[in-house]
Amino acid sequence: MLVTVLVLEAILQCLPVSSGLRLENSDPQVPFRRYLAHESYVYSHGWALTNARKGIINAQGASNSRDFKDGAAVLVLGDSFVESLMLDYPDTMQGQLEQALGGGVYAAGNSGNGLADTLVMARYYVPRVHPRTVVLFVDGSNLSTLLEPAKRGHNQIEPGPDGLRLVHTPYVEPGIKRLVSYSALVRYCYYNLKLPDWLSSALRRKGPPPAAAKNIAAQGAVLDYYLTQLRAVEDGSEVQFLFVVDGERDLLYNARKGVPSWEGNDRALFFARLKQHGFAAIDMQPVFAQHWAARREQMDFAPMDMHWNKVSHALAAEQIVSRLQVRSAVPVAQAK
Repeated sequence: MLVTVLVLEAILQCLPVSSGLRLENSDPQVPFRRYLAHESYVYSHGWALTNARKGIINAQGASNSRDFKDGAAVLVLGDSFVESLMLDYPDTMQGQLEQALGGGVYAAGNSGNGLADTLVMARYYVPRVHPRTVVLFVDGSNLSTLLEPAKRGHNQIEPGPDGLRLVHTPYVEPGIKRLVSYSALVRYCYYNLKLPDWLSSALRRKGPPPAAAKNIAAQGAVLDYYLTQLRAVEDGSEVQFLFVVDGERDLLYNARKGVPSWEGNDRALFFARLKQHGFAAIDMQPVFAQHWAARREQMDFAPMDMHWNKVSHALAAEQIVSRLQVRSAVPVAQAK
């Protein structure tokens, strides 16, 4: 058994096994997830190590972004869809925007980020890089987890003594993580085979069914707090926020068997709240539907991975550029 393990280790050391990424410890000064600056990484998917990619983290701890500089044209914030480890930089939304706008585009995304995280990141980065526009990416998971406790390194909006408040769950790197990450076999089992996720899923299937229905009122209250706090960031600066909202791609591919990525009425609720608070948004659903009808071209890595591929990123970048061009043609006083 030991010989077998050593042989597997030697073989996997020569293959593009996902390296994983080490996180900086979070603290009250920088209360959100970011990777170790200037760290190199390898990405690959599944047991067959498909779609292998290499990259390097920027000075701010973000993947697929130039180092941030003051006077940004666009800052893109979000989760793993913005992080885009499965794409090369030129194929990402931010890479496409940089090419179209001639520079000044930066991005910060991290797996598992929710709305509370993007609020904290906006508060942190807007006074430092002074972007003209902040693009906020939102997908179905951001609404489905809106009322769940924050995982390590993340933030959550929850009730406090004086109403809703932001709460950060600190991240401190486990001492053993750096040690075991040297093993390609361990990384292969953890990142490529995702054995911990498989075990967790198996245990959930054996346990009792999930209980209560979603608290729509609480969900709406959290959205109101989030958008009100974003407006406070906007009003104290020259920045304007623009939401990019993911659509239902799997249902386009197969209306009968497709699995929705949004729960229940979440999309409608989110758009209603955006309209109520006066925020601009790009709904990618009609964009995806039009593209699928015209080209029958897949817009993600399904069925293995539902993250956007370069097609979706390009479509979103086109929509953002178009919206920015319209906005730039409107006098500032009128736009406000």
